[in-house]
Amino acid sequence: MVPYNVAIYLYPKADILDFSGPAEIYSARPLDGRPGPFKSTSFAHHNPVPAADTGTLTYIPNATFAEIEARIDDIDILVIPGAAFDTCDEFIKSKEGKELSALLRKFVGLKPRKESGKRILQSVCSGAILLAASGVLAGRDATTHHLGFDMLKEVADEAAGGDSKINVLKTRWVDGGLTDAGVRIINAGGVTSGIDTSLYVVELVAGKEAADWAAELVEFDRRIKGYSE
Repeated sequence: MVPYNVAIYLYPKADILDFSGPAEIYSARPLDGRPGPFKSTSFAHHNPVPAADTGTLTYIPNATFAEIEARIDDIDILVIPGAAFDTCDEFIKSKEGKELSALLRKFVGLKPRKESGKRILQSVCSGAILLAASGVLAGRDATTHHLGFDMLKEVADEAAGGDSKINVLKTRWVDGGLTDAGVRIINAGGVTSGIDTSLYVVELVAGKEAADWAAELVEFDRRIKGYSE
């Protein structure tokens, strides 16, 4: 099996567990030294990147936004974390936010690599609001943190210039199905749901055994309640 390339976007004040949860799951590998099914990297517009609690952690990403943008065709799984709602609002309006929106639109229009056969756009928590701002959630089932349901709908409608026909669901995760190019869009609800959702993605692309092993390795009880087509 060729490794699935995972890119996790970091931005100032993004929630710590939103991106560290998926990173932990995608880094799980057998204890006998064999490589795992995923090869992960982080990327950002800024370096270093202050986390949501700037007094606790600051991150140095592995790659710049421009570097991942230049090789976005090689990325199989793109993870977008969330942040406080005011942070999301400010980010969407920024130059960096507009560049991310353009990248998301490009990503969902790319056919999966022949080597992997899968391409997935995954958001965690209010990261779905950043997806909505790019217009990629129009006409789809979606979810986000339960306190952000109204904002998700409003941002999706604004991006669509009217009724986006987004269907916001109260659930732990949502598999919103495939784009015309064959890219699957998946949203996690609030914060820790990103771990459940990442395990769901592992099962989709690498099988149940790999997902169960990742959950066992991090001692996490899988909660499979969600919505998928």
